[in-house]
Amino acid sequence: MKLHIWVKIILFALILLFCLGIGTYSYRRLSAVEQAENFDLYTLVPASTTAILETDHMVEFIQEVNELSCSKEGRFLFISKLFSYLKLHLHTLVEQTPHGLSKQMNKLLISFHAPDNERNQVLYCTLGNGDYELVERFIKEYCISTFPSKIFDYKGQEIRIYPMADDHFLACYFTTQFIAISYQKKLIEEVIDARLSGKSLINDKTFERVHAGGRRTNTPATIYVRMHSVDLGKTTDGIPSQSQLGGWTEFDMKMNGDVIYFSGISHENDSTRISFTNALRCQEPVEGFPGEILPASTFFFNKWAVSDLHSMFRFTSSHEYSTATYSNYIKDRDEEMLGFFMEYAGDNLVTSLFHPVDTLEQLCAVMSFPIQNVTQAERRLRNLIQTTPPEDTSLPVKPREYYHSMGWTYTFYPLPRNTLFTQLTGITESALHTYASFYKGRLLIAPDTESLSSYIYFLNRGEILDDTPAYEEGISSLSATYNFMQMVDFGDIFIQPENYVRLIPNFFFRNQDFFRHFILATQFTCSNGVIYPNIVLIYKGS
Repeated sequence: MKLHIWVKIILFALILLFCLGIGTYSYRRLSAVEQAENFDLYTLVPASTTAILETDHMVEFIQEVNELSCSKEGRFLFISKLFSYLKLHLHTLVEQTPHGLSKQMNKLLISFHAPDNERNQVLYCTLGNGDYELVERFIKEYCISTFPSKIFDYKGQEIRIYPMADDHFLACYFTTQFIAISYQKKLIEEVIDARLSGKSLINDKTFERVHAGGRRTNTPATIYVRMHSVDLGKTTDGIPSQSQLGGWTEFDMKMNGDVIYFSGISHENDSTRISFTNALRCQEPVEGFPGEILPASTFFFNKWAVSDLHSMFRFTSSHEYSTATYSNYIKDRDEEMLGFFMEYAGDNLVTSLFHPVDTLEQLCAVMSFPIQNVTQAERRLRNLIQTTPPEDTSLPVKPREYYHSMGWTYTFYPLPRNTLFTQLTGITESALHTYASFYKGRLLIAPDTESLSSYIYFLNRGEILDDTPAYEEGISSLSATYNFMQMVDFGDIFIQPENYVRLIPNFFFRNQDFFRHFILATQFTCSNGVIYPNIVLIYKGS
């Protein structure tokens, strides 16, 4: 064979080998990138987590947070030290990347763990090509240089501990695919346990069903909250709460200037559990908003669908606070009042807190039902009161009182001690004495006669919540058909007595400095057995 033919064969072979080498390198590099993109951060999340924030667009999400009116006025929700730290220094991190953060780094998870505080979280992020060095350099820039980082071995995995300027330490778990960071070393150990054992949150069947549908890509963030159907009278921090509803609930988050929206779906599917959502599933939806039957000074109200009172009382009677002073006498009175409600009450219940005339220092509370056949119902209630034996014959029986307004006389009936007002409102009164009155087709029940007279005074004069700006804005994004709704002015509810703290989740009380500037509107609708919660936070400004 001639020499020039050999040269051609050798050159062709070399070119072929070179192309194969380039192809193999590119394939491996693309495979590594694809693996990083497809890495599931949920395989790291401990199954004990109580909530998760997820975003695929970290930079855009933080920018939207910064564009909120409350952020521009210097008000931030510091429920996560890690997120606050990231938000503070994100601009510096982005500046270190000439083409912006990689697609992998823009995907972010934060898991929240009990007990609930701003440092009990883990931040997770996938890493693309070159991100490992970027993150390591960024962390070192904000660590105390006089104290070197320490490395701990945990089950063959490396945990790095970095001292921070605020006298705390940052625990980091690095690989080329991801990073997990926490102020709690024990949580990073739980992350490693979850990864090595294969028993992470994604292996929890209840959460897997929630996450299987995937996030909607047009929302900046999704929040998953685990809620337990347990004794609602107790929480880990000793503050009563009604926030524990049962199962996992998924919320898509949107932001727009003065308003933050959370639209959700409850994935609880165990109908045998006693929970708020299961109680709602048994009710026929109600229509319309109650502004026309609420005083203009109302700062808290809710409206329930209660077509199935048995299932609702099954839920409310599970509250420890409602039966703390229980006795056979009170149990009998509860059964009598429940029988009365079953016979005459309509399909909805409205509870309101408002201020009486010319003062913000006092508080009134009224619960009301629509009543069928008012004349017969009032006769039946009078008979029930008259035939009820006194609890203690040594105590005087409270007389009826009368209130005159706009040419009408209203009778205030003292009811025998019972827990139904406490059960249905969450408002505790040690004596359990309540008063009832009939007003324009509804039965009003209150812990004192002042509440009843103030309520009637406002409504007779047309001083109602309808058409007030905050109320109209609060209901503007809610459905007119629903199973439960609630509105609350946080600035007012936070200064009320301890008896009223269980009316809203204790999460808001723990973050009063932020939420006191907001109005909350919450709604739960039920369709084909599925509960859809929606939450709207409206910023009131300075």
